Amino acid sequence: MEIRKGISSVVFVVIVCLCALWSSSTWAQALSYSHAPDLPSTLSPSEKQSIQSYSLTVFKNALSKNGIDLTPATDTISNKADVLINLIRDENNEDSYFWITPLFAFECGNNVRCTPNAGSQATTIAVSYIALSKSEGSADFAERLSELIAQYKGSDNFTLLASAIRDELKASFPATILTFGTLSLAGELHANTDNLWVIADIVPLFSEVGERGKLKGIAADLVRDILDEMTLKQNILSAPWERIAKEAMTKSNVLVFSVIRTSERESVFHWVTPVSRNLHGLYGIDKPYFESFANVPKNFRVGTLLEDYRYNVAIEHGFKVKAYDSWQALVDALINNEIDTIFGSQGAIDFGCNPKQFKCETITLSSKYDISTAYLALSKKDTCVLVLEKLKLAAAGVKMSDKFNEQLSSWSDMVSQEYGIAHHTEHGVVHLWNPN
Repeated sequence: MEIRKGISSVVFVVIVCLCALWSSSTWAQALSYSHAPDLPSTLSPSEKQSIQSYSLTVFKNALSKNGIDLTPATDTISNKADVLINLIRDENNEDSYFWITPLFAFECGNNVRCTPNAGSQATTIAVSYIALSKSEGSADFAERLSELIAQYKGSDNFTLLASAIRDELKASFPATILTFGTLSLAGELHANTDNLWVIADIVPLFSEVGERGKLKGIAADLVRDILDEMTLKQNILSAPWERIAKEAMTKSNVLVFSVIRTSERESVFHWVTPVSRNLHGLYGIDKPYFESFANVPKNFRVGTLLEDYRYNVAIEHGFKVKAYDSWQALVDALINNEIDTIFGSQGAIDFGCNPKQFKCETITLSSKYDISTAYLALSKKDTCVLVLEKLKLAAAGVKMSDKFNEQLSSWSDMVSQEYGIAHHTEHGVVHLWNPN
């Protein structure tokens, strides 16, 4: 999927060229943690200790095989730990953290802050989370942490651990129940998904209209499997991006794919699970490699698509820019020496270059610009945060399932054999990029 950015006018035009953002070694790091002082005063000291111990164990168990070490910071929140455990999500801190996973739900009031959009049950609740402090570059890490814990919450080991603390808390809070991977001391929680509206943009090979109007492609397969996991029978619709963006900004429970994550969209979407990744950069023939755009000669003639965000980026960097109406036209312009580089992705090059007419492998990356990620996303406006957790848990289960991995393998073989596009997959995400 090659994409044009902008909250009001993103158009998916060709296949995304994706690259792996990390290897397992990238995650070998230490996180400092602190227990937030947000547990209700109605809990006894021993109950608070049990909750803290359980919460930390959940976190450690989820990360145990992924090279991430947890180190205690201090007993107070003022130490600015990387991770806060059992921080209550409220309207004041909503935008200050990445909310990795919910742990407990309590009845709010009496100095216990309420969590907005936390279910349709009669009792208003506060939901405590494992939360990651926001910093530059931490969004990708938060995504991976969230997926690892969602995977762990689908295991028998988690169920046994959660059941033990549930039974302990029932002595004082008899309504305690485990639901959506969350221990609710306030009784049953309700996250209504009956009015979920599932809508997709048309993207070749990922989500495109097949026979009788049914969407096909690996992204459509993933979403359909997630809905099946949740026993939901909603149809998957399709619409132009302009309509998708409008609906997501004005309505609740709008589930859309595939949406590029940008800073301007953080207030519009919850991010359920990544579908694909895209590396953007300059591609040329017999051009040297430059570590950054700042090092690329300003006299380079750079080609972009018409009405593409990269046109403005190239102008801002001082390049001589020419715009074309297709990737084929861009590749032809590069071959004919009308331009020095194409501002796009490897997927765009593969899509626009005819190997029967030119040695496409001679078009190589000259300089990286950025990496974008396309997600299955959920509209934020008035959407219950527990619906998001139901979707995350279902997505984690699907991505680990034999069924989806067989679908992914079959799709991968088809892409290789019929289109000759270099790609690989990682954690259930497609990377149309040679891993080497």
